[in-house]
Amino acid sequence: MITPTNLPYQERELLSRIAQSDEAAFTEIFHQFSQRIWMFVVKKAKSESVAEEIVQEVFLKLWVKKEMATDIEDLASFLYTMAANKLYDHFKKVAGDSRKLENMWLQVQQAAISNPVEEALDFRESMHLINQAIEQLPPQRKKIYLLNRMEGLSYEEIAQKLNISKSTVSNQLVEATRSIREYIKSTGGATILFLVLSTKFYH
Repeated sequence: MITPTNLPYQERELLSRIAQSDEAAFTEIFHQFSQRIWMFVVKKAKSESVAEEIVQEVFLKLWVKKEMATDIEDLASFLYTMAANKLYDHFKKVAGDSRKLENMWLQVQQAAISNPVEEALDFRESMHLINQAIEQLPPQRKKIYLLNRMEGLSYEEIAQKLNISKSTVSNQLVEATRSIREYIKSTGGATILFLVLSTKFYH
């Protein structure tokens, strides 16, 4: 069992590995913090979909900026601060602020990205691999996956829509996720983006 005194060292070790593009270390941090960040955001935003989007943005940014991971002194504070900043952005948008203010925030976000062109290309390439993998799924499995991941339907909603059991929906999604992950690995693609984008925090 990890004691509080050992936790800082464990975090430093994981962040050091992330800085060296270690996907296993990133996955460990993602599973350790993603649910907690999601709960924090959903309480503030009162929206599960907004919370899910913010969590995705937070962890994608952590990976995109992985070479700076060793500069993080407090991982929890770093992640919660990023989530809070994203929340602030969200509230500004829904409050009906002026176009000028929205443009200002856009410039701030763009300034924080060192190489937006390269990152956009990496993102598109990863999404292309995911789409290729989805296309290779059996018809029903593909339909269930798209209804859940792309349209945001719950397990129960999909079961009712397709006239199948909720357990069948769950099993098909597990198999779909496994197939897509294996396809991405077989093509030499990074699985980080898929891990973040495919995680659902509610059923």
